[in-house]
Amino acid sequence: MFAAPLLLMLIAAGAWGQVRVSVPEEVEAELTQSVTIPCTHTVTGPHASVMVEWFVVLAGGGRQRIAYWDRSAGGVTDEDTDLTPRVAVDGAGLTLTGVKLTDERSFLCQVTAGVTGSSEGSVRVRVYDAPETPEVTSNPAILSVTEQLPSEIGSCISRNGFPAPTLTWYKDGTVLPTVTSHNDYMYETPRVVREASGLFTVSSRLFLKLNKGNKDSVFSCRVGFHTVPAGDRVIDSDPFSITLHYHSERVTFALMEGGEVKEGDKVRMKCSSDGFPPPEYIFYRLMGDGEEQELGTSVDGVWELPAVMRNDTGPYRCEALDFDAPPNIELKKELSLFVHYLQTPEVSARSPLTLPLGHDLEVTCSAQGSAPVKIIWRKGKDHLSHSPTLSLKKLGYKSIGTYVCEVTVPSVRGLVRTRQLKVLVEGKPSLESGGSEVRVEGEGQRVTLTCAATAHPTPKISWSVDKQPVVSSWDQAVVSKVSLPVTAALERSGVTCNASNRHGWTVRAFTLTIVAPTTETPVTPGGEGERVGGAGIVVTAVVVCVLFLLLLVCALYCLHKRGKLRCGQSSKQGIPTETRNDNITVEMKPGHEENSGLMGR
Repeated sequence: MFAAPLLLMLIAAGAWGQVRVSVPEEVEAELTQSVTIPCTHTVTGPHASVMVEWFVVLAGGGRQRIAYWDRSAGGVTDEDTDLTPRVAVDGAGLTLTGVKLTDERSFLCQVTAGVTGSSEGSVRVRVYDAPETPEVTSNPAILSVTEQLPSEIGSCISRNGFPAPTLTWYKDGTVLPTVTSHNDYMYETPRVVREASGLFTVSSRLFLKLNKGNKDSVFSCRVGFHTVPAGDRVIDSDPFSITLHYHSERVTFALMEGGEVKEGDKVRMKCSSDGFPPPEYIFYRLMGDGEEQELGTSVDGVWELPAVMRNDTGPYRCEALDFDAPPNIELKKELSLFVHYLQTPEVSARSPLTLPLGHDLEVTCSAQGSAPVKIIWRKGKDHLSHSPTLSLKKLGYKSIGTYVCEVTVPSVRGLVRTRQLKVLVEGKPSLESGGSEVRVEGEGQRVTLTCAATAHPTPKISWSVDKQPVVSSWDQAVVSKVSLPVTAALERSGVTCNASNRHGWTVRAFTLTIVAPTTETPVTPGGEGERVGGAGIVVTAVVVCVLFLLLLVCALYCLHKRGKLRCGQSSKQGIPTETRNDNITVEMKPGHEENSGLMGR
């Protein structure tokens, strides 16, 4: 009788209580790392205790408990399961260490609360592993735009990822559509291989119908995958390009050096096309009668004329020998070469031109060129005239020299021609002016006298003294030098130099003067003083000695007059009558080391 009411009470109590379990649908785990699967629960109504049990869903659909937790025992791991060493449980969830690929399956969290009942939740563990950086291999062959079907561009491979990553092709930074079916434009052949480790290796080969616009294209491959906890990621391969063979469609022909061309220049003509590989080129010169003269062929497209002349002016043609080009494409180009020239100038007088001293000179210069010319006359660096005419008034010996008529073409850099005119001025010699007085400190001192003369014909210089001169000359100038000692005779007569040619003569006189000695050798124009044996020092020493002797003689004389000086007499003898001579004469002769004299007693 009592059993039925008790059962009704328990059923009522169960109806009043409830167990709720909360787990995520999926949990992401990184291979070889640890992951915690959370499980939370709530129990309402009367209950004595709560037990949390963890199960793994087997391949056949059954389940196997791997751990449990309650308040009294705590977390307990079941023995003899494939997860026993790697799981731990507490009231918050299940922790799985050293995640393996086989851990990607469903786990069940079941919560039991006595008579209140039980509830469970299912969670799927997803395992991820990042693949290696993708490697690309380009097609090493020379690809051609003439192929009718798509050509293989290259292959891409990425190894050891989980789950299988995705591969995407890019051209010039733009993603290519993923097309796996063969067609006439573009497709790829993907492949997925599961390795013995359980990881996946993915690869793909790209095929593309090529055209000339692909000659500079850059291709690359990108692998996409998922990681924990970063989420979705990508890794790009290294970029690569292809070698594309395409025919020429356009030819260019031009001079390699810019600017105007003048006679003597090296001219290089460059012929190029837009085909690859570059074809061979052939060059022609077009003649006036409509014929063409073959000059030769070139692999690099360069034809050189080493030193052009004005008769090289005219049209030239180059042709690209690209036999892959369609016959309707003309691969020829022409250019016109113009060679500037300038004739050697003509001068109205023949060189050398000889004119009398004091006359005027007027000459003209002319030249013809391929463009307007500019004429200047110069002598050395001095510009004398900026016109074709050179006018010089009253020619002097400074007018002697080489005059240059320089003709240029201003519009053509470096085009210059010159013609020289040597001008000679005839007349009697002209002596260089200067001081003609030479002073020396004493007789015998040497001096050097210089005469410089200019004239045409070149003058000769003679001296009034019998000395061997030192002569130097250049152009129409002569310099003569003599070195001699100054004597009293030369002081009286002087020295002259005479410059003469067939037109006359010119004389220059030098005056030699012997002056009192000084501490410095006088500087005199027209001559160079020379000391012989230190004459100035000797004269000074002689003067000092003479003065000393004069003082000594005066002292002796005074003593003798006063009777204080007795020579050869006894004290008893008187002073004898003496003959006196009060005249003392001193004579100094320059040029000797000592000159003195004493007269009288």
